[in-house]
Amino acid sequence: MENGVFLPYLDQFMMSPLVTWVKTFASHDEGRHVDLSELLDGVFLNDVMSQIHPPATPPAASKLSKDPSQRVQNLTFLVQQIKTYYLENLRQLILIPLPNVLLLSRTPHTEQSLLEIKKLLLLLLGCAVQCAKKEKYIEIIQMLDFDTKAAIAVHIQELTHSQDNLLDMHWLECSNMPADELEVVAKTMALNLQHLLDQRDVHLETIAELTQEREGVVRVLCSTSSPQSAIYPPSMQQQQAGTQQHLVVELADSKAKIRRLRQELGLGSLQDT
Repeated sequence: MENGVFLPYLDQFMMSPLVTWVKTFASHDEGRHVDLSELLDGVFLNDVMSQIHPPATPPAASKLSKDPSQRVQNLTFLVQQIKTYYLENLRQLILIPLPNVLLLSRTPHTEQSLLEIKKLLLLLLGCAVQCAKKEKYIEIIQMLDFDTKAAIAVHIQELTHSQDNLLDMHWLECSNMPADELEVVAKTMALNLQHLLDQRDVHLETIAELTQEREGVVRVLCSTSSPQSAIYPPSMQQQQAGTQQHLVVELADSKAKIRRLRQELGLGSLQDT
C-alpha cells in the first residue's frame, strides 16, 4: 500500500482506544514514544505481556524492527504466550484466528496488518482485565477519557462475553451442568467445529494453489535461462522475467483476498445460523 493511502489508516489506528490503552504500559518510561515500529517489533508488546503475567519473560530479543525474521520470532513468542495464558490460567480457548505474524513481519504497512495488530492488542486487553492484577489495570482504564474507556469496555464485552471468541473450558470440570447450559455449549462446539473444518479446507486449497504458483515460477525461471532465450538481450530477458514474476505475485495476492472474503462470508453465514 502506498504511503499516501496508508497514512490516514495509520493515523486513525494510532489514536484508537486499544493503542491508547496499551501506551499506558509505557507511561513509566519517561520520554518513551510508542509508534507503529514499537508495536511491530514485538519487544514492547512482549514487555506488556510480562507485566500482565510475570512468568511470561521473553527471550533476549534484539530490537530489530527492520529485520522480518526477528519480528517473526518476537511476535510468535508473544502469540504463544497469550494463547497459553488463556488456556492454562484463564481456562479459555481462543476461537478467533490468531494474529498473522507473517503478515505483520513481511507487509507491516498495510490496512490488513493494522487489523492484525488490533487483534493482538484485543487479546492482550483480555489478559489484562482477567489476570491477578486486574483491579490495577481496570483502575488505569477508568482514568482514561470517557470515550476511550467506553470503547475499551465495548472491546472487553466483545471479547470475553461471547462464546464465538473465547470458549470457557470450566464446563469440562462441571459434573452437574444444567441441561440448558450444556445445550448452549454443545451448539457452540458444533458451530466452531464446522468453522474449523472450513478453515482446514481453505488452508488445503491455499497450499495447493501456492504449490502450483511455485511450480509456475520455477518454469518461468527455467524458461528464461533456456538456450532459446539466448536470442534475446539480457536486459529484455530480465524485464520479461520480472514482469512474469510480478504478475504471479499479483495473482497470488488477488487469490488471497478472494479467499479472505470467502472466509469472512462463510463466518458471517455461520453466525447468522
